Amino acid sequence: MELAIALLLGIVQGLTEWLPVSSSGHLVIFEHISDVHPPLFFNIALHLGTLLAAGWLLRADIAGALRATPGALRALRSGTADPDERTVQLVLLASIPTAIIGFSFDALASGWLASLQITGVGLLVTAGVLWASRGRGGTLDVASIPLFVGLWMGLAQGLAVLPGLSRSGLTIAAGMAAGMRPVAAARLSFLMSMPAILGATALELLQEREGALAGVAPAEFLLGMAAAALTGFLALRWLLALVKQQRFHWFAPYCGLVGLIILSLSL
Repeated sequence: MELAIALLLGIVQGLTEWLPVSSSGHLVIFEHISDVHPPLFFNIALHLGTLLAAGWLLRADIAGALRATPGALRALRSGTADPDERTVQLVLLASIPTAIIGFSFDALASGWLASLQITGVGLLVTAGVLWASRGRGGTLDVASIPLFVGLWMGLAQGLAVLPGLSRSGLTIAAGMAAGMRPVAAARLSFLMSMPAILGATALELLQEREGALAGVAPAEFLLGMAAAALTGFLALRWLLALVKQQRFHWFAPYCGLVGLIILSLSL
C-alpha cells in the first residue's frame, strides 16, 4: 500500500469515526470505488489513532470513571451514585446490547457489513435521525438520567454495526431523545464508544490473527495512525462545538445525498 493511500485512509477514518456520517459506510464505499482492501493490522492502527484522539480529549472523564469503577459496582446495589459512578454504570449497561448485536451480525449477517445497498439505506436512515434531532435535547446530565438510558444508547450503538448507520449520530440522538443535554449526550456517546471499538478490534484480531500483520510496513502504520489521531481530535472538537450550538443536524443533507447516490449507482 502506498504512503499516500495510508495518509488518505487515516484522514478519512479520523473524520468519519466521530462525525455522524458512518466510518464503516465510508470504508465500504472506498473499497468498492478503489478496490483497495487495507490489511487488518492497518485498520487496527487507524482505530488506535482515533481512540488516542478521544482518550486525550476526554482524559479527565476517563480518569474519573476509572477511579469510580469500584464504587459504581457497589452503587448498583445501593441505588445512589455520583456522576463518575453513574457514567461507569451507563457505559457498562450500554456494552450489553452493543455486544449482543455485534456478535449476532458477525455470526448471522456478516455479508451485510460489506453491502453497498445496505450502506446507502443506512446513510438515508442516519440522515433522517439527524434531521429529526434538530431542536431536541433536554436538561438532564449523566447524574440525573435513569439507568435504562444506558441500554437505550447501547442499542443504538449496536445497530450502528451496519454500514451507513452512524454510531455517534444514533447514540447522541438517542441520548437527546431521552432528555439529555446535547453536550452531555455527546460526551457519554464518545465514552461508550471506546470499549465497543476496543472489543470489535480485539474480535477481528482473534478471528484473523494469522494474517493480521501481512502487508503492513512500519511507515504506513505510523502515518495512518498519526493522521487518524490528528483528524479525529479535530473532528471531536468540531462535533462538540456543533452539538453545543444545536447544529448537530447539519450532517443530515450530506448523509442523505451520499446515500441516494450510492443507492442509485448500486441498483
